[in-house]
Amino acid sequence: MSLGEAFKEIESDQDQGLDDLPRIYRPLMWILCSGLVLFHIYTAGFGQMPPLSQRTVHVGLGLMIVFLGFSRLYFDKGRQGRVKLVIDAVCAILALITTAYILMEEQRITESFGIVVSPTELVFGSVLTILLMIAAWRTTGPALPILALLMLSYTLFGQYIPGTWGHPGFAFKYLLEHLYLGTEGIWGTVTGLSANLIAIFIIFGAFLMATGTAQTFMDLALLVAGRFPGGAAKVATISSAMFGMLNGAAVANVASTGAFTIPAMKRLGYKSKFAAAVEATASSGGQITPPIMGAGAFVMAELLSVPYLDIVYAAAIPALLFYVCVWMSVDVEARRENMRAFNAAELPTRQQVLTIPRMGSLVLTLGVLLGSMFMGYTPTLAAFYAICTNVVVYLLIGLFQTKDVLIRLDNLQKGVISAAFGITGILALLVTSQIALSLIGLTGAGIKLSEMIVNLGGGDLLIGVLLAMGVALILGMGMPTTAAYLLAAAVAAPALISLGIEPLIAHFVVFYSALLSALTPPVCTAVFTAAVIAKTDWWSVSLVSIRLALMKYMMPLFFVFRPAVLLEAEPADIIWSLVMGFVASMLMAIGGGRFYRQKISLPFAGFLVVLGGLVAANQWWLDLIAILVLVTLIFVHRRAEAVRAKAKADAFSPAGGSVSGNRS
Repeated sequence: MSLGEAFKEIESDQDQGLDDLPRIYRPLMWILCSGLVLFHIYTAGFGQMPPLSQRTVHVGLGLMIVFLGFSRLYFDKGRQGRVKLVIDAVCAILALITTAYILMEEQRITESFGIVVSPTELVFGSVLTILLMIAAWRTTGPALPILALLMLSYTLFGQYIPGTWGHPGFAFKYLLEHLYLGTEGIWGTVTGLSANLIAIFIIFGAFLMATGTAQTFMDLALLVAGRFPGGAAKVATISSAMFGMLNGAAVANVASTGAFTIPAMKRLGYKSKFAAAVEATASSGGQITPPIMGAGAFVMAELLSVPYLDIVYAAAIPALLFYVCVWMSVDVEARRENMRAFNAAELPTRQQVLTIPRMGSLVLTLGVLLGSMFMGYTPTLAAFYAICTNVVVYLLIGLFQTKDVLIRLDNLQKGVISAAFGITGILALLVTSQIALSLIGLTGAGIKLSEMIVNLGGGDLLIGVLLAMGVALILGMGMPTTAAYLLAAAVAAPALISLGIEPLIAHFVVFYSALLSALTPPVCTAVFTAAVIAKTDWWSVSLVSIRLALMKYMMPLFFVFRPAVLLEAEPADIIWSLVMGFVASMLMAIGGGRFYRQKISLPFAGFLVVLGGLVAANQWWLDLIAILVLVTLIFVHRRAEAVRAKAKADAFSPAGGSVSGNRS
């Protein structure tokens, strides 16, 4: 099977449709999924509803899809399965009732400033909060709901906690007013971000998959990187960056692209642990890759109240340096182990990929998206235009070239279902994150933790940054990308800002640090997933992943001490920091792999890694040493390789080498 065929199988798995749902649910689920997707497409292009209404429809439809969608897991499990079906149906009905009430009473709630006027509202608020916890548990695991429950308990019973962390406590009625009827609880900023912006980009990504545009990008990656030594690992690096950028979840990215890149790497001779580590590392980098960055760019722009494009511009150089380090590390491993490239039969041909229909669809879609943004349109409207372009081009190609319009319409319908499930997956975690964040602000817990970081650091900038990175990393363990960043931004970013760091830099520090949890033991979810696919030990995969991602671990320090990598400097400083970033990436890749044209001793390899990290200090003499060491290393090893090659040629030459001499 070629890699292109493997990718089509993955697309088929993702476009699973509704066939595995109970038959009685399928028409209703089709209506709900279509309604949710069309609602977001319409409001993206023709104007959104009032904030509370937009968010309520988003949450209500999403929760119903979550609960009815999980029936696929047990509808054929006998009596116990039927009981669970009934429970989920009841949960879906309760989600409809509790959100419909907000829609019907929106004007009264707004005019009364979110004051509870009846016991019904207390009941509805309690029920909706519980439903959100259950939905988040099912879609993302227990970590985030447990954190939200702990914050609820802390809010209600803070008066019983002694010392600095205690607070007067809040009455149950006030808590539900804050969560259910207030503007900072369930219906707060993060929920608005999900309803207004993130949903439309999930739809965009789903349509890229459904129309085959994503496969075109994958085939381009195969054309570009497949013929290099160790091509499978380099293809994994490119493809995982693209898909991680769209889906915003390292685990989901590993599970999808890793299903064919990991076996391909193993087939070419890579060790299982290295194949899994490449996929986990590259997949975790998708969330730092502009222009979409999963949902990270949108969330950061919202929290900082800055234009979205400012975040995209700032993220460009760090993402480039990260992937330079990963690419170099992969190349070092491939050359050390003499890995081969893909065979021609395993790769798509240029004639198959570089066709007018395929490239036209890709270029037009991405061109409209990026062009609209650069012309000043909102990201939401740009995504709307890009979706329309992608769908229209896809159908026109079917009409005028292949005459398979009905098949293409069915693919689009599957894309709608896939988009709806994608929206509901991130909806539950974002709204639950909103609950936790609102309570962190209500109780002052974020301020207290920020003060603790500053006090422990004694006002020292480096120690403060390292402590903030540690807090962000711990908060991110077991959390999806967006939730990890939101929590870290609430508690760690204020501490960095109080140390004199610019808000944009502080948020990039905690953003990168929170994302490191996907690779860092003991709760490294991307590594776990890759290790299962590769059938190897997750601990060894994690250690290799850390080596491949050394630049990502160092990047928060680059942000603080070399802010030019975020374009926060004069052009000359930006160019110099980019050059030094390349130098640091190469030093860490060579040192981590302990190879450059020949094996490198462990002490010298360690020296290279440390020197690469010290480039972050932004000291001219360290920059000079790093450049001299790298240039000397390249020169000496290339010269040594040339000498060995000449000696080998002389030894086997007929003119008088040792071989001919022995025969005479």
